[in-house]
Amino acid sequence: MTEAGASRAAWTDADTEALFAALGRYVIVFQWIEGVLDQILLLAWGHENWGSSQAKLAKMKNKQKVDAVKKVVLKSSDFARVHTRPEWCAHFVSVIERLHAERMLRNAIMHSQYLFQLADAGLSAPLSSNRRMLEGLEGKAVFDQQELTKERQTEILRDVAQLAIEVNFLHVQLVHDYRAPIQPVSP
Repeated sequence: MTEAGASRAAWTDADTEALFAALGRYVIVFQWIEGVLDQILLLAWGHENWGSSQAKLAKMKNKQKVDAVKKVVLKSSDFARVHTRPEWCAHFVSVIERLHAERMLRNAIMHSQYLFQLADAGLSAPLSSNRRMLEGLEGKAVFDQQELTKERQTEILRDVAQLAIEVNFLHVQLVHDYRAPIQPVSP
């Protein structure tokens, strides 16, 4: 029996429970990242606009938030200090690209079917995405399956955790570099 076959035969109910826990952790970390994106946008839109900004955020999809963060950071004079560091801006853009890639994985995780009937046969439960249209494919349906082995679960969690750390570092830098527009002082 191959190594892959041996690991498949070893799938147990405890492995299924661990998969549930891994998926839950993934969702929580992804939502935390989205919360940090919200904080960046709230900072950029001004604390005096908190209520209307919250209403705006509530209507935005994750893709819109990522795109809005990219636009406000790279175009706003409020973040002019970051514009003086091209290497930081290049890194920022690479994190934005990773956020979009992670969004696609999150969509697959959230909108796929999990074939747990295979777990009864000792196989890991694959995630099966056959109803979603992937962006950039001109409306063509794409069928995708991923085997959610213990190793793949670890990889998914490691990658989203690393992205969370990167987004947090960006946020800290943006708070440090933020320069609010000067507001006239009332007499």
